[in-house]
Amino acid sequence: MSCQEGDKFDLSKIDDKTEVSKTLNSLNISDVQTQNGYWELVKKGEKVEAVLQDNGNISTVYSLKDEQDQKLFNFDNFNIEKNTGGKIVENSNKIVFVNIVLENIETFNVLKKLKEKLGNPDQIINDSVFYNEEDDKVKLVLKNYEKNDIKIKKDEFEDEYLIYPLHYVWNINGYIYKYTLFINEASFSNDLVIISNKAFNEKLIFGYHNPKEDSIFKKYYNE
Repeated sequence: MSCQEGDKFDLSKIDDKTEVSKTLNSLNISDVQTQNGYWELVKKGEKVEAVLQDNGNISTVYSLKDEQDQKLFNFDNFNIEKNTGGKIVENSNKIVFVNIVLENIETFNVLKKLKEKLGNPDQIINDSVFYNEEDDKVKLVLKNYEKNDIKIKKDEFEDEYLIYPLHYVWNINGYIYKYTLFINEASFSNDLVIISNKAFNEKLIFGYHNPKEDSIFKKYYNE
């Protein structure tokens, strides 16, 4: 697989791509680092730190630090939100990790596309907000979410709370997808994480290097 000039690397099709290492290197991404091995938690005195253990397994970490880097990629024709960075990790000539923010204005269209592509989520992790119809956050939730995705519940004090999805998680075709929706003052933003089951179980990705204790992903860890 190669990108023609002007084409963008579509991160929605990472499971289909071949010659990944060659293609990514041809894009001249500004920040490229080599990672030797996997992450392991090591106790150092009173502290526990994540330390790389070199077992001969080499990954390449591409950080999308500037706008030109970000313009090289999209996700099913959705562009990366400007100045939000991004990270891609290659291992064994496959993309094993992606973390990007897509255009804020397209947050719910991206969610729709993910549902079309991946089917019903394996997990939905909810958040809540005190229910007040005049509250801007409540108005945003009611306006943008599908009615079946939200509900109103009372607590033991009879106070009402609006329950809405924060994280959508899929586990399909060797990858875990987590799509998070954040409510800002007057709009939504998002965060998309894609990690291969192999990379997760082998502790290749910093930030996901303690799989047993990962509150969302631990169910996908196989010792």
